[in-house]
Amino acid sequence: MRYWINIILPLIGITIVILYSICGGACEYLRGTIFGSSLNYLGIFYMGMLTLSNLLKRGLIFLFLLSFGLGAELYLLGFQINNNVFCFYCLSFGAVIFLLFLLNFEKSKKIFITISVVFGLILFSVLFKGSLTPAYAEDILQPSFGNGQIKVRLYTDYFCGPCSALEPKLEPVITDLVKKNIINITFIDTPIHAQTTLYAKYFLYIVNEKKEFDHVLRARAILFEAAKEKITENEKLKAFLKKKGIGFKSFDTKSTFGVFSNYLKEDKITATPTCVINNKGKKNRFTGLNIIKALESLK
Repeated sequence: MRYWINIILPLIGITIVILYSICGGACEYLRGTIFGSSLNYLGIFYMGMLTLSNLLKRGLIFLFLLSFGLGAELYLLGFQINNNVFCFYCLSFGAVIFLLFLLNFEKSKKIFITISVVFGLILFSVLFKGSLTPAYAEDILQPSFGNGQIKVRLYTDYFCGPCSALEPKLEPVITDLVKKNIINITFIDTPIHAQTTLYAKYFLYIVNEKKEFDHVLRARAILFEAAKEKITENEKLKAFLKKKGIGFKSFDTKSTFGVFSNYLKEDKITATPTCVINNKGKKNRFTGLNIIKALESLK
């Protein structure tokens, strides 16, 4: 029975990593690397090694990998606690390792286990590079609309499934609030996924060409459509926009880079979609379907 559990649980771990990568719920931004390699890939590799060592019945290697992984997870848990940012998928992955460890713990090898745990803990404390807030590597623009006193910042990612589903539902609510001069909204394309930086650049180019609210909403819908078609190359995206009749004008947007980076840090954005509403100095943050309810309450 333990043999099969030792196969099933690593497969669950791989599934958790895949769900995290494709944003099973909200797209979270608590990322980390070891030697430049994403923990997503390392997590899949790690669970694959556990499965392989179990299949080959390499008990000592399997026990070392589990103990090492437990040490690494203890460090990552401390990292989340220290920064007060928690990732459901990360915690679930850690729970899988903890369950495997409990199932395979051998009291007779406690010294070997202790050394392996400490080794994992120390190695991750030295080599792990964590990131809590999305940051752009390229220029960005601040596209704001409306003359209302209530300030709204909408953080979305074109490759985030929940964002793609939510934004069309938000459009009529936002339109009503902007045209009634209730809100001033800023669309902040948040690079949870690497491909979004390219899309964000073209969104800004579109705004630079024609900064009209209705036009911008249509352009965003088309960019979400392009993301669904998995267009990730510069020339293909340009062609797609031209085919849809969306013009754009390139420009240097470096002067506003700091503004958006500060927004991301100030609002502690760790997932998309997120909406931050500042109403008379009182700031509230909403995610998922709660965004619609929050905006509708402003009418």
